Amino acid sequence: MKWNNIRITIFKELRGIIRDKKSLQKLILYPLLIPSIILLFGFLFDSVNESKYVIGVNYSLSDVEKSIIKEYKNLEVEEYKNKKEVEDAYQNQKIAGYILKKDNSYTIYADESQNSGDAAFSLGLSYLDAYNKYLETEAILLQGMDPDDIFNPITIDSKSLTKDDSNMMTTIMYSLVITYIIMIVVLVCVVVVTDATSGEKERGTLETILTFPIKSFELVLGKYLATAILGFIVGVISYLLSIPTFNLSKEMFKSFEDIVFITNISSILLVIVVILLSAFLSAGICMAMAGKARTYKEAQSSLQFISFLPMIPYFLKIMEIDNTLFEFIPIANCGSLLNDIVMNQVHIESFITIILTTILYTAIIIIYISKQYKKEETLFS
Repeated sequence: MKWNNIRITIFKELRGIIRDKKSLQKLILYPLLIPSIILLFGFLFDSVNESKYVIGVNYSLSDVEKSIIKEYKNLEVEEYKNKKEVEDAYQNQKIAGYILKKDNSYTIYADESQNSGDAAFSLGLSYLDAYNKYLETEAILLQGMDPDDIFNPITIDSKSLTKDDSNMMTTIMYSLVITYIIMIVVLVCVVVVTDATSGEKERGTLETILTFPIKSFELVLGKYLATAILGFIVGVISYLLSIPTFNLSKEMFKSFEDIVFITNISSILLVIVVILLSAFLSAGICMAMAGKARTYKEAQSSLQFISFLPMIPYFLKIMEIDNTLFEFIPIANCGSLLNDIVMNQVHIESFITIILTTILYTAIIIIYISKQYKKEETLFS
């Protein structure tokens, strides 16, 4: 095996990607989408928190009710003369929901399948609960009793077990960003491999290359390493772009004020190692699957499902499902480990398991590729 041939092949593939405008645009666009996603979610979360929801009522509000409603920054209550006026206002989308009163009975109406309707329902219910609590307290005071003896017979305190001031917002954003970083690595590998294998078959250039003094294994190994290198570089750039974007978002958006992004040297190095492993694993899987494809489009179709593997840890994290069984799923396990690193929740057993299985998968795939690409039906199908 001549390393010079492998080196030449690597530079040839990298040069080909850089010269191809469409492929180069994708490589530049993928990392830039991460800041866009983070900033977009910041705007969305802030807009939701600052939105005003108007509720209609068919009765006159008392001074007490008005003071209670003022405590809710997102709630406004519009008074109407009767039920018909309220329902007409809702049909004309002037209000997000409404409350109808009959005697001492209050009924809340809202479409909870819509964000505005769900918010209106929750705010309306909260306002009525507060008003109901006030009326109960007033009745108790008139009887000369202490409301605390009835409403607060026990003392309740709480202590958060969340690590590093993390919250649901942190979990969602971290998981989303990490998912996309691994997905970028996979997408880059797909772009490079489809052109380096099936693309060259379709153009007939692979046969010409093999007439040169180079072995098929040297050619394949060079293509594999070029793919992994590009996937790794773009993945690292994506991760590094996320760090200043999160820091900027903390200053720009109230929703992100409590986000703590772990950026110490050890965590950054661990993230880079995991991205490297995911790049080698993704490149190998793409090479193995694209080997049997006859055309560029056929290779793209066969590799589409791989880009969905990084999404598995994200859904597991959001749904709070134990991801132990998924530590053995290629690519998905890298995303899971990466998520644990930035969330500062790494377990040494899981870390070792994922690292070893990823290295093992990569070694098996390389051996498989070396045998696969020695066959004529793979090289010239």
